[in-house]
Amino acid sequence: MARKADTATPESTATELAPAVVAESRLALATVNAQAAELATQLGYEGSLTVGALEDEIRFYQRRTVEAILETGKRLLLLKEMTPHGEFTQRVEMLGLSERTARRFMQAAAKTAKSANLAVLSTHVKSASAFLELVTHDEDTLKDIAELDDIDRMSAGELRAALRDAKQNAETHGQLLASKDAKINELDAKLTKHKKLKVAVTDWPERFKGLMDQADLARRTIENQIGALDAIRAAAMEDEAADEAEEASLQRARETLAANIASSMARLTAALDGFGSVFEKTLGAFAPEEA
Repeated sequence: MARKADTATPESTATELAPAVVAESRLALATVNAQAAELATQLGYEGSLTVGALEDEIRFYQRRTVEAILETGKRLLLLKEMTPHGEFTQRVEMLGLSERTARRFMQAAAKTAKSANLAVLSTHVKSASAFLELVTHDEDTLKDIAELDDIDRMSAGELRAALRDAKQNAETHGQLLASKDAKINELDAKLTKHKKLKVAVTDWPERFKGLMDQADLARRTIENQIGALDAIRAAAMEDEAADEAEEASLQRARETLAANIASSMARLTAALDGFGSVFEKTLGAFAPEEA
């Protein structure tokens, strides 16, 4: 009688590695859960930290009110933290949200958790679209808006108009302060110099009349243009990308604008240095030592 073949199969390498793989997976899951728990604390979230529970609550809060946006944004941030790389976008689509909308909600939740002004506004602004627009503005603008008495009765259009006014007022106020400081410094310098001068100049030749005014006008023009460049710089830094795709475009735009302004500054510096050299060798010789 023929001997039966041994049907036992040798233990595979995969079986030997299984415990190590399981242990590594558990460790990775524990790390993700710990990170999600830390993010939940930062956001002030007290609900369940499971993927299923988060998705159920996201569906519940999809009512487009400001509170719903913030609560949805919190859960989206946590869901992104807890899902594997590349899976979050698919889950967002399954929830019926576009990726851009999801990112705006997450941005709103993250910024509101850090901004006291935005947190106050979230309890007064009734328009979801207007609140999402508020999220893109800086703290100074948010503070001005939060101080309005009738913000809870404003329509989305009225709130946008208030935002534009607040931003314009902030820029104007900054320019006025800069102009005021420059004028004070100028007057102080003139007063100091005139106190030291023993004889006032009153017998200028007729052809020299008006040159002082022209010099003052040239100086003010230069100061105003520098102020305009600074306003451009501030506006460029305040702009925020709507999504990751726009972030790269915004980065390139800032790089191009920075190169443009840097080139302008270099040319202005060179022109000023050249003028200073000629001035020192000519008219500068008549300037008082203390000037």
